[in-house]
Amino acid sequence: MLISALCDYYTVLSENHKLKEAGYADCDISYFILLTSDGRLAGFRDNRIERTIKDKKGKEKIILVPQEVSLPERPRSTTISANFVEVRPGYIFGLEYQTDKSTGREYLSTETEGRTDKQRERLKLQHQSFCEEVLRDFGSMSSPLAKAYAQFARKWNPEAETENQVLLGIKSDLNKVKFAFCLEGHPELLLQDDEEVKEKWRELSRKTDEEPEKKAYICQCSVTGEKLPVAEVHDSMVSGSGVGIRNAGINPSLVNFKPESFLSYNHRQGENACISAKAMKQYTRALNFLLKSPSNHCYMDGQTMIYWSVDGNPANDFFMGCIFEEQSEQYEEGELESALSQLMKDALNGTATSYKFKDIEQRITTGSEYYIVGLAPNASRIQVKFICRQKFGKLLHNIARFQSEMQIQEAGKPVAFWRVKKELVSPASTHPEDDDTPFDSVLQAIFNGTDYPSWCLKRMVTRVRKDSDKENNKFIRLNRVRAGFIKACLIRHTKEEISMSYDSGSRNPAYVSGAIFAILQMIQEEASSPVKTTEKETDKYAKTEEGAEGRPAKLNRTIKDAYFSMAVSNPAAVMPRLIKLSNFHLKKLRRDHPEYVKRYESALADAMEKLDGAFPRTLDLYDQGRFILGYYQRYNAFFKKKEK
Repeated sequence: MLISALCDYYTVLSENHKLKEAGYADCDISYFILLTSDGRLAGFRDNRIERTIKDKKGKEKIILVPQEVSLPERPRSTTISANFVEVRPGYIFGLEYQTDKSTGREYLSTETEGRTDKQRERLKLQHQSFCEEVLRDFGSMSSPLAKAYAQFARKWNPEAETENQVLLGIKSDLNKVKFAFCLEGHPELLLQDDEEVKEKWRELSRKTDEEPEKKAYICQCSVTGEKLPVAEVHDSMVSGSGVGIRNAGINPSLVNFKPESFLSYNHRQGENACISAKAMKQYTRALNFLLKSPSNHCYMDGQTMIYWSVDGNPANDFFMGCIFEEQSEQYEEGELESALSQLMKDALNGTATSYKFKDIEQRITTGSEYYIVGLAPNASRIQVKFICRQKFGKLLHNIARFQSEMQIQEAGKPVAFWRVKKELVSPASTHPEDDDTPFDSVLQAIFNGTDYPSWCLKRMVTRVRKDSDKENNKFIRLNRVRAGFIKACLIRHTKEEISMSYDSGSRNPAYVSGAIFAILQMIQEEASSPVKTTEKETDKYAKTEEGAEGRPAKLNRTIKDAYFSMAVSNPAAVMPRLIKLSNFHLKKLRRDHPEYVKRYESALADAMEKLDGAFPRTLDLYDQGRFILGYYQRYNAFFKKKEK
């Protein structure tokens, strides 16, 4: 399914001229090699640009980043084999930059460090392969740049260049960066862009396509249905920092039969997959395009998420990228938040596919098929974590439904997916990125509109019960994301309707018990640190991100800190004791501020009346969620600004 979809997307990209010409691929080039007309090395031209990044401590620093250049595609090979247009320094120069550890002297060596003679002579063999390739393909060309390239291969002698100051000038870059060729004084024309060189490359490519290897295994392609030569080795995916599949190692591939345990019926390598070389080239080029495009991939939960619209509409991809919290120049500041807010309003009545927010409606195509795929590294292969295929309008509706269910306060902001993942992991974890929470199953439930996995509610309730707030952060144990996700799980699992704000008409024992706990906590806080809840201060508290939890308090330890965890599972064991304790708090409050007493006594009496005289003894998982919701919504209700 995935490979077939990527092959179809390759066709769309080709029709829209978004892919490089067949046989070409982008390569990071750090330096241009400047050649004289007779093939001598004149110097280098730096092709890197400055980029500002942040280190692990958040400090900004400037680094030099190579720029991409389109070059003839290099076939994968595990043996020493030069490219048509070579970019690797070992092949080009046959030298390696080294320093003497004892004296610190810098020099160039024709031998690499290795234990065997074969390892030490690797540079010699690489440069020999380079010279043979250049003279075979470029020896008869007449263009000035091609002739200079051929002359360089003829004249360059690594043994005579071990003290070359031009090479020593770039120091260790000589061992790790890539190069492109041009004539001195003409950096605008690179070797691979020379018309005669381009024509020669097309000729070689045609011969390769028309004359498949004699030993190639012919099979019926499982993707296209045609009888074509099978792809024994599949091209690798882009991997690295900022683009590609993160933490995927060297040359990761989607299809790989390296271990012998994967082989069957005496088939070798890719013969086991029956994917033709033609289909392999198509799906790998489409996948690498997605991995490089900023608007088609992002990183979350240790996975690389790729997403694309089957019709190739970039507006769909830009909008989805913004939902994944990827910044885009396609949308003005605040436009996305406005769009998602409108989506949330339309989600429950089923009109999310006909929303109206500025001109976004004119740009996206809600009827087109849309793919979201989660990829993760696994040894030398790429693991497909999940595949989601939906109509784009239906996908937006499901995301809007998730946002609506997550809302726990009026006029709440959309909740980013990564926030939910963060709240499912213990804040005390030193390596949260290594947590084994299968968040991909949560994403699938969001995208497909299905029930959340059964472990979700248990995990979030456990986090609320076990985690503790800190003096500088009062939103660890319970915040709007945690309360909202508990609400969302209850809605999908129990199919019950749960209001966004406090439901004063609810008679559910667990919900009411949570509300009573919130009332008792407010009484304690008012008695210990009386703060006049004026309309002005109420508005101030309502503006904090996490709601009324932002209210200042001077208590070192509240009943929430001491009893909340036990009360969630067994209200009957805790609540009578807390009610008795509240009588002392009310007495102090009646002495200092009698005008507050009636408010809390009335709220407490009203809630107690709904319990029919008894607290529930043991709460199951769903009722524990209702208790937490009752507490959170009732506590926030004390700080809700009254309508005039």
